[in-house]
Amino acid sequence: MKSVLKLLTLLLLSSQAIAQAADALVVYPPVPGLAASEHYRVRVRSASDGSEWQSAFAWQTECKNEEAYFETLVGWTHAYVNFETSGSVEIEISRTNGQPIRSAAVHPKRKASSFSVNDGKALVRLDNPCLVAVDIDCQMDGQDTGKGYKGPPIHTISLFANPPLAGKPRPDGPGVRTVKPGETPPSDGDWSTLYFLPGVHDIGAAFPVNANRQYYIPGDAMVYGSFCHPEWEDGHDIRIFGYGTLSGARLKHANALKKLFAGNKKVSRKPIEIFGAHDTQVEGLTIADSASHSVMLINSYKEGHPNEVRWTKIFTWRANGDGINPFGNTLIEDCFIRTQDDSLYVNGLGIRRCVLWNDANGSSFVLSALPERKLIVEDCDVIYSRAKWHHWSGGRVFNMRGEGESPAGTGVIFRNIRISDPRPTLQQFFICMSVPEPYGDGKRGAGDLSGIRFQNISIAATSVIGEPQLLWGQSNARIQNLTFENLTLGGKPVTDAGFFKANEFVNHLHFVPSTHSKP
Repeated sequence: MKSVLKLLTLLLLSSQAIAQAADALVVYPPVPGLAASEHYRVRVRSASDGSEWQSAFAWQTECKNEEAYFETLVGWTHAYVNFETSGSVEIEISRTNGQPIRSAAVHPKRKASSFSVNDGKALVRLDNPCLVAVDIDCQMDGQDTGKGYKGPPIHTISLFANPPLAGKPRPDGPGVRTVKPGETPPSDGDWSTLYFLPGVHDIGAAFPVNANRQYYIPGDAMVYGSFCHPEWEDGHDIRIFGYGTLSGARLKHANALKKLFAGNKKVSRKPIEIFGAHDTQVEGLTIADSASHSVMLINSYKEGHPNEVRWTKIFTWRANGDGINPFGNTLIEDCFIRTQDDSLYVNGLGIRRCVLWNDANGSSFVLSALPERKLIVEDCDVIYSRAKWHHWSGGRVFNMRGEGESPAGTGVIFRNIRISDPRPTLQQFFICMSVPEPYGDGKRGAGDLSGIRFQNISIAATSVIGEPQLLWGQSNARIQNLTFENLTLGGKPVTDAGFFKANEFVNHLHFVPSTHSKP
């Protein structure tokens, strides 16, 4: 009898564990009225034994043949899936046309516990919430897609295993105002949460958001348009969140507007632009096809009232399609940013655990607004750093491109930054207070760059076109007292200033061998 009871107890515990694992996985159904990816299908299941596969809706964003889109990327697509999980999951990727997948690689590699190809399908296991890309058949890893690329359009895919979303509202919850697809949403009223129901919505440019309000886009809703709070007063306690997509695909770029409608450039095309922002959150959204800078929470530092951008994913294809500018008061964590202009401006309250990808024009980290105070950028991965240009001042990973003014750097730390691109177009360091020929003629205002610490920076490969690592000061804006602790190139330590091409206004560079494990 005891053995039977023991067996029943074990079976009960096992079934409860499987149920709990299944409950921890939330896979959203297809978005009503929206076509899925034309290139990839995705299924997800809990890694627990006996769990069943669930079809995940594969979204798609595409580079168009229109004004301000980068012509070298026309026809390129990026598919992505969003789901919620608090446990281990397995993901299966297959092609919609039935052609077999031959190889697959996850980036960042360390975030996947395993990946393989079986029977023409890619299989990935993720043991923790994370945001990754999967390179199918070496489309990115196996060829140089930067300057001079003449090959066919490239079709990429990302897997977004998000943590369970806290504070998820119910459609019938207190203070909730639901919006049906096709309905004009209210900008004001006796509600605290605007809930976009499953389906496709269009809010137009600069839909007004207000203090003490929430705007929820669930994982089966697409919202075309942009959110804006244009006044410096009351840009606080705003939450824009959910695992759905905010898309700028129906918004004209400013370049096109100049030709079409005089004055319309003044209407914000930025997906999220909030002036006077504090105690404001952007969480979980995918922001696709931005017509301008994607997230701008504009304010100076306000002690004890931070903004937060978390688990946000950004895909842009156009000029000025930058990623996130934190200004002085925003913390950025756990974001995936693929942009065709600059990805992140180094300012704000800190940047952690972000994945960065550039194809045509942008820099991973723009340093022109670098402060002179404590600021840590850490545990980030630059998985691709490609560029369509050669001699110009944009692109690269760490870029001070002869812009800005005033002293900067003291208290700033970059640590555990992995630059894993096997075929980067340009150099990783382009820290230029004045831009030397042949790259341009920009000059930063007076004030030295001093005191930055670079800790555990690993670079997989040098520029495929042989560009040198640059530190370039000027008489009234010197570069000095930079510390490089465990800087590696191709796994080998960099130990002296000969790594850089520098002028006479660069001095006191310090190289410290590793005393820690590799990043």
